[in-house]
Amino acid sequence: MNHIKINATESLVIILIFISLSCASLARENLYYDALREIKYGNTDFAFMKLNNYLRECPDSIHTQKIRFAIAEYYFQIQDHHDAIYRLTEYIKDYQEDKSTVFAWALLYKIISDYNKEPLLIEKIKEKFFAKSLFLIFSDSKVKHYRSILNNTYKIAEYVNKIEISKNDELLLKITP
Repeated sequence: MNHIKINATESLVIILIFISLSCASLARENLYYDALREIKYGNTDFAFMKLNNYLRECPDSIHTQKIRFAIAEYYFQIQDHHDAIYRLTEYIKDYQEDKSTVFAWALLYKIISDYNKEPLLIEKIKEKFFAKSLFLIFSDSKVKHYRSILNNTYKIAEYVNKIEISKNDELLLKITP
């Protein structure tokens, strides 16, 4: 039976490779936590840049979905409607089945109804909100919440005859069939 012998130099090289790989991974995670720190201190622009960098370096991270929503939300907040529409559309396409997608639809609806004024597109999005039947047996509404990493809290209240969407407890929009 042959035994592989590893000398001290080879051992050192292997150890250094493992250390450098773990340091690179740690540095990327630090970029994410640095972005969260920037958000905490109100430096949204710097956080946006760090989140974009993190997403470029770690496209398959466990944080990817939250970051992609935050980037679309950032464009919405600074009223860059072109990039917001693009990012929201991509988010919706990639996370169709996720519960947070309804909030992306809401932001998209808000942009299009306020700025683009394209009636056909507005109606198509409105249909998305009213497509499923709403069974309100013991209450008058059904409520969903989402807290973004940009520290915004979204709430969608579905009633029999309308949907109200709030951002940070302020009515963002009301949709009726």
